[in-house]
Amino acid sequence: MVARLLSDVPSQYAISRLGGRSRIFLVGTGTSYHGALVGQYLLRSAGIEAWAIPAFEFANYPPRFRDDDGLVLLSHRGSKRFSQAALGGFNQDHWVAITGEGSPLRGPGVLKTVPQERSPVHTASHTGAMVRLAQLAVALGSPSWKAELARLPDAMQAALARRSQVIQAIDRLRLGRVVHFVGGGPAYATALEGALKLREAAYVSTEGHELESILHGPLISINAEDSVVLMAQPGASMARTAELSAALHEIGTPTMAVGPSAADLTTATARLETPAIDELLAPIVNVVPLQWMALEASRRLGVDADSFRKEGRYAAAQTKFSL
Repeated sequence: MVARLLSDVPSQYAISRLGGRSRIFLVGTGTSYHGALVGQYLLRSAGIEAWAIPAFEFANYPPRFRDDDGLVLLSHRGSKRFSQAALGGFNQDHWVAITGEGSPLRGPGVLKTVPQERSPVHTASHTGAMVRLAQLAVALGSPSWKAELARLPDAMQAALARRSQVIQAIDRLRLGRVVHFVGGGPAYATALEGALKLREAAYVSTEGHELESILHGPLISINAEDSVVLMAQPGASMARTAELSAALHEIGTPTMAVGPSAADLTTATARLETPAIDELLAPIVNVVPLQWMALEASRRLGVDADSFRKEGRYAAAQTKFSL
């Protein structure tokens, strides 16, 4: 899938809608917002002022727009109300929408990713959206990681092959308690997505944390009975991640390190190494073992990972709002 998308470059017309913009907003909800966070770093590395904003906030509490602003909307199905509202309130010639095949979103600014997933626990479409964001960054600028895009298919294949290691490592997590996911910089988006996927697929209580923020309060509420997944990615956040790992070791909290530098976290309880790739592209690769983790947890807990808990009182609860 990744190789196919990389060979299918965005049209020049779609790119021209964002070309020359003084700043670009990236908008989405849930997993799509996590993709927007990744896109924020990718576009900034290409010399573009970029800001990720949740779709609800963008539609209801928008920043003051300038005439030369651009917008990238991420929406798996293209049908969410606040995603559509975000487009409706913006200059119609200055936006690009990244969405799945079969989406109702149409027009020259629409970039398609993958066929619609049956499951509401989106995985492949998230990967596809991040690949499209990397392509936009390359088309709009000259990021230092440009040459590494060609390595993505092999890195993804290697990450997919880590499933057996995930099955072994998940024994170290205490799924009956809170599982915390922590990442710094671009890896923060990966931590948020890992937490969300485990919630959606297995109904496990999770929290996603920004690396520095967890040290300023949340750490004191983490117990030895909880678990923590640490994103171990080379870069500016790695030294601080090691300090957090050492602190959690003192508390007695089981930790799983995930990333190319997992072996460097000697105080981690379990380590799952992923292929090394540029830090800004790493969220595309490192989310894969977290998706495997969510699936394996759902199986161990006897949960249908694709059901989205649409039964009983949860089904009734979901009649009280529209997405």
